[in-house]
This record gives sequence, C-alpha cells and structure tokens, in this order.
Amino acid sequence: MSRYLTSIIEQALWSLLNLGVTLLLAKLASPEEFGVFIFWSSCAYVLSSLQNALTLCHLQVLPAASGLDPQRREVEQLMLAVTLAFLAATTLVTVVVATAMQAAGSPFGAPAAALLVPAFLLQQFVRFLCFSRGEALTAMIQTGSVLALAAALLGLGGFLLNPLDANEMLLLLGSAYGLVGLVGMIRAMRGLWSGLSLKILKSYGGYVRQSGWIFLGVASSELLARFYVFAVGGLLGNAVLALLSFSQTFMRPVPLLALSWSMIGRNDLVRRREAADWSGFARMILAVCIGGVLVAAAWSLTVAAGWPLITHWLFDSKYIEAGPLIPLWGLAAAMGFLQLVLSTGLQVLKAFKALALANAGASVVAAFAVLLAMGPFGYQGAILGTAFGQGLEALAMGVILTLMIRRQIALARA
Repeated sequence: MSRYLTSIIEQALWSLLNLGVTLLLAKLASPEEFGVFIFWSSCAYVLSSLQNALTLCHLQVLPAASGLDPQRREVEQLMLAVTLAFLAATTLVTVVVATAMQAAGSPFGAPAAALLVPAFLLQQFVRFLCFSRGEALTAMIQTGSVLALAAALLGLGGFLLNPLDANEMLLLLGSAYGLVGLVGMIRAMRGLWSGLSLKILKSYGGYVRQSGWIFLGVASSELLARFYVFAVGGLLGNAVLALLSFSQTFMRPVPLLALSWSMIGRNDLVRRREAADWSGFARMILAVCIGGVLVAAAWSLTVAAGWPLITHWLFDSKYIEAGPLIPLWGLAAAMGFLQLVLSTGLQVLKAFKALALANAGASVVAAFAVLLAMGPFGYQGAILGTAFGQGLEALAMGVILTLMIRRQIALARA
C-alpha cells in the first residue's frame, strides 16, 4: 500500500504540474500564443511515446531492482546509451523544424521548442526509470522538484514579462525540466555508464523487432489521443486549439490516475504472471477498469457543474464557452483510462504485436472519425472522433487480453 500511496502522491504532483502550468499559461498568455505552446508540448508527448517504445518498455518488464542488479545492469546500460542518442537526434530535428516554420512565417514557429522537447523527454525517461526500479519515492522527489522549479520560473517570468509569448513559455518550462532531468540522469548513470559507442548501439539489434511493434502501438495510441491537436490546429487555427486544450486540461487527472496505477500495478501484474495467478491478474485489471470509468464520470460531471464559477473567478470568464465540451472530454477520458489499463496488461504479457495491430487499426479509424465529425459538429466533432477511436481500441484490447488470459488458465489446468 505504501508503494501505491507514494505513486499516487507522485501522480498528484505530476498532475498539478501539468494542470497548474497549463492553467497558469492560459491565464498569462493570449489564446494564440497558448495554442503554439500546446502544439509543441503535444509534440513532446508524442515523442515520449517513441521513447517509450525504444527504451522504457524494455526496462518496465524487468523485475524491480537497483540498476546495478545483474538482472538489469546490461539492459540499463544499453538503454541509457540509446536514450542519449535519441535525445541528441530529437534536439537536432526540433531545431531544424522550428527554425524552418519560423522562416516560413508559420504561427507555430518557436525556436525555444528545441529546449522544451528534449528536456521533457529527459525528465520522462528518468521518471519512468525510477518506477521500473521500484524507486517510487525518488520519482516523487524528481517530479516535485520540477513542479517547484517550474512554478518559480513561470511565476517570475509572468511577473517580469507578462504577457508571456510562446518562446518565453517554452524556454522557462524547458529549463525546469532540463535542470531536474539532468541531475536525475547523472544519478541514474552512477556505476552504469560505459560510454556511447557504435558497438554498444549495435547490441540494440536484439530489441529492434519488439521495439518496432511497440513503436507501432504507442505511435498509434498517441495518434488516437492527440490527432485532434494537429487536425484542429491545421484546419481551425491556434485560438480554437487553445479552447479545446484548455477544457481538456481539467480532465487530465483521470489519465494521470491510470498512469499512476500502471507504474506500480505493472510490477504486481508481473508477479502474478510469474506465479501463474491468472485469475488474480484478470480480477485486478477488471477492478481497475470499473473504478476508472466511475471516477471519470464523477469528475467530469463535477467539473461541468462548476465550469461557470471556475472560468468566472479564475479566468475572468475567458474560455467560458468551452463548458459544453467538458462532458465530451469526460467520455474521452473514460475511454483513455480503459485503453491504458488494458494496454498495461497486454504489455506485461509481452503481446506487443497484437497490441500494436489493435492500436494501429483503431488510430486509423479515429483519424477519419475526427475529420468526418468536424464537418457537421465543428471542433466538438474532434472530441467525439477521439472518444470513438479510444473506445474502439479499448474494446479490441479487452477481447485480446481476455482470450490470452483464458488460454493461460486452460494451459495451467491441463
């Protein structure tokens, strides 16, 4: 229970960081500048899924132990090297893309994204690495440090530079992620760093096939969750994107709760897998799914009821027109909760191929659903299409997971 409590506190801090930063910037910046920030932060989240496929998934299926433990040491050394190479490549690509967009006169051109994107990825790697080692307390301290530093930098920036533009927001938040992430990475590499060489990176070949399926799966999941950002930003502009993203922010505690469970519950599922406790495995997944849907419904109804007061007292009635979007985001949040829990179960069973195919099929359907629904329903259709795709994916994953568990139970009884 103490591990789950620590994880919940860490997720509360992470939720406060995401929610607090987003709401603060929505208040301090114009909708146009806020929309640019949302665009680049969404890019960072998409890339974090790629990072998950490259390295973190291979660490999270290992037994929770110190990085120097013989069961983890070689894998951690390799994944640390791959991560550093990935961060270098990401920085270079972001510099090129952001600069080119600025030169072309795009409103999304913001060179400071070249700091935020790799800094966010660095912090995320350290955070998930701590959880995979069973070091929930260290992860909590790491996240709390980012929260404190981000609050200080953004508060100071808002006081001196108000209103903040997109580059200033990206620079200040990127500095918080980068400084804390760098300290965490140095700590994580103690006794493990063996250099970054072609020989080390070549040994990654044994993970390429699994990573390929994982990448297809997580990339598809991100397309499901964030396609609306790029569709709305491209078709309706950064001000409308700001409206949707601001309202969605209030639903973030729901997926963050699911993520909190997955980072600790994953270890419990691994133990049940190793003990062939398939009934316990299934009961745990089912209970968390039911609880998540109930939490999503209760939370979205509470926020919707209080929306006029929230926007009037805290944001001078800015974004008050987004009230009808809250129940829609609540539906999407419930589907996203199911999606993450079921995905965790399939990852623990190492069903990467089946998971990837389910994700890919659902993401294609979701992309078309978003574009089609935006015709008659406008930007509200983007949320409906997202929820439809996530629900379809959750259904597919539930069927696959049920079949796999039943097969394991039958084998155990044979």
